[in-house]
Amino acid sequence: MRAFEAELSVAAEELEFELRGHASVPWSDFLLNPRRLRGSDFLMRWSQGRWSEELLVEATNRTSPYFALPYGPSSTAPDDVREFELYFERLDAAGIGDMKRPDLLISRKSDEATVRSLVAAIGGAEELPFVPEESDVVRRLLSRAVIAVECENSLWRATQMPHFGSELRPMRRLGGEPGLPKNAVLPTVIIKEEDRDRLRTWQQERKVGIHI
Repeated sequence: MRAFEAELSVAAEELEFELRGHASVPWSDFLLNPRRLRGSDFLMRWSQGRWSEELLVEATNRTSPYFALPYGPSSTAPDDVREFELYFERLDAAGIGDMKRPDLLISRKSDEATVRSLVAAIGGAEELPFVPEESDVVRRLLSRAVIAVECENSLWRATQMPHFGSELRPMRRLGGEPGLPKNAVLPTVIIKEEDRDRLRTWQQERKVGIHI
């Protein structure tokens, strides 16, 4: 699968929640074609993902100890639909389309000047997704990363969920560890199975912990 289709694919984990409880709808009413983004929910999902990343960058950069750098393709891809597709075609051409990079890198403010200098040397943050992981620039960036971050968001309003604010209690199924009932109704923050495996691989190879 090309990187463009993979980025906008609908995961089985998402369908399990989104299609539950709906009345029967003819499948002919759906056209899940990533090339026909306008008029679909793809742009909504994409903009929400970008929003979560931008919010975290803004919040991190307001702190004294740390700053955030967009690292994964989703953080720097253009908003225009056609340019968006061309962007992922360029990723495939660079041989990075099959890789899953986390969305952000968090570094110390004391390293900010060095990190920004490295990024400027390759043409800016928008060029970072096309730089191979084995390059000297990326290795130097990762050596200064405290953690990497994969940003996810829920389509639900947390405060409206039935178990919002519930206190954790010891759970037998968790070996006595605190948790919530198995059937608790909570916001769903989902990582696609194929992304989870690829993120684990990246974490093991790059020796940088990923926070979700």
